[in-house]
Amino acid sequence: MPRTMTSLTALLVSGTLLYSACAPSPTSPSPTVPPTAPIPSPAALTASPSPVSSPSPGAQTNPAVDAALRDASTHLGVPVTDLKVVSVEARDWSDASLGCPRQGVLYAQVITPGYLVVISGGGKTLEYHTDANGRVVLCQES
Repeated sequence: MPRTMTSLTALLVSGTLLYSACAPSPTSPSPTVPPTAPIPSPAALTASPSPVSSPSPGAQTNPAVDAALRDASTHLGVPVTDLKVVSVEARDWSDASLGCPRQGVLYAQVITPGYLVVISGGGKTLEYHTDANGRVVLCQES
């Protein structure tokens, strides 16, 4: 085999291996931090509103809102039909914790688009933070 063909083959194999090693795995869990790692300050975790921050009439068809409604129904023990979506605001969370970090967990430090969803029902108001794909975190209950 000519030398240029061998070099090209080696380059293709190396590139393929490098790409597959660096490509994200769709089933990879969120990384966790050992207990000794520092936790970011609350100021670093605040979310900044995105330009779109008003509830929309079709908000209930949003996967993130649907997920928040399902979780609220389970959490409060009431049917989804007894819940009211008070507000939905598009947000850009400062990291993958969605503005609700848990101690001892490391989150990807990337701007994470999502929503602040406020739901009322069962005599309570729940504040959910979501990503754009429907992952929800119950952040506050009152």
